[in-house]
Amino acid sequence: MTDGTYVITVRGVAGPAVRAAFDDVEVSAVGDTTVLRSAGADQAALHGLLHRIQDLGLDVVEVHLDPAEPA
Repeated sequence: MTDGTYVITVRGVAGPAVRAAFDDVEVSAVGDTTVLRSAGADQAALHGLLHRIQDLGLDVVEVHLDPAEPA
């Protein structure tokens, strides 16, 4: 179990087809990058997300874990 949100930044702004491939995560454009946020994902889910990114030929810029905000 993960207490936080995995945030993955990829190069370029995702079009509709790429956004559709990530319908289970929050996708947003930030400047000339796309940010994928997966709340509550475990390590297996993170690896699955990274495999999808690789399969689509996207370039990863950054991966980090945002800790959960205190209740």
